[in-house]
Amino acid sequence: MPLLALVLASTWFAGGPIPGPGHIDHDPPGPLIYGGEEVEPGAWPAVVAVQTDKLCTGTLVAPNLVLTAAHCFDPAPSGEVRISFGDDRLSGVQIMSSEWGSHPEFCLPSECGEDLHDFAWVRLPGDMPIAPILPITNQAEFDELMQVGHEAIFVGFGEDEDGVVGIKREVEATLTSFNESGREFRAGGGGSDTCRGDSGGPALVKLASGEWRLGGVISRGGDCGLGGIYGVPLPELCWLRDDSGVDLLPSGCDQCDCVALLGEQADDGCGCETRGGSSPDTPPRMSWWVLLQLGLVAGLGARLWWRR
Repeated sequence: MPLLALVLASTWFAGGPIPGPGHIDHDPPGPLIYGGEEVEPGAWPAVVAVQTDKLCTGTLVAPNLVLTAAHCFDPAPSGEVRISFGDDRLSGVQIMSSEWGSHPEFCLPSECGEDLHDFAWVRLPGDMPIAPILPITNQAEFDELMQVGHEAIFVGFGEDEDGVVGIKREVEATLTSFNESGREFRAGGGGSDTCRGDSGGPALVKLASGEWRLGGVISRGGDCGLGGIYGVPLPELCWLRDDSGVDLLPSGCDQCDCVALLGEQADDGCGCETRGGSSPDTPPRMSWWVLLQLGLVAGLGARLWWRR
């Protein structure tokens, strides 16, 4: 399997306190994988390093599909994309892919302000024997999990307080506000945050049943430690289906209009079903036999404002 020569530019996007629902401000209250800790060996196996010409993070949402951020593919990669499964980006299972796509409406904050559609996907050449983490797809889960004050776990391979990148880390932080459309939210602050290299990684939320869901995808932020802005994948799942061919929507939700985001009114006639997912009481771990079965391959900035 060929190795990809990489130049990893660490980047981030803008940041700051969130006064309340319906508005994302640009200065959150003051340590997330910045301020967090390394994961236990084998934890969160569905969270992967996404290496184009820069370092990002992603989440396995289907056996052969990784969801990440669109800005990780802007500009387009100069070669294949490397997806790294494991506890760091150098020593885990390395999968190469030339199949990827980014949201056609993705735009810069200078052009759009918010609702950037900062989503992209990478299709793997085969299914991984790892349980994916499903996005939220129904109203009951959204109402339970996506509220100001709810705690989430953020996981990524980005920069920590000492400037070290490429090691999978996690941190717990609070959702602090949503923008008016409900398509983006801010979380973290007080030293707990994501940072450069974490772009595209997950905001993971846990149902009362114990099942984990993907509630947000890391997009951008200001100074690391002050909080970041995350895109909600739920309203983008129709694009994901049409563009990648992977349908994560439950029966009855084929138009992506069955769940009311903040400020919207739910359509009670959709009858969306709940799709099951993994339900561990502790973060799922990658078994070492998977690594041995797949084979191990050893697989590095300008400080901008994307969290990549």
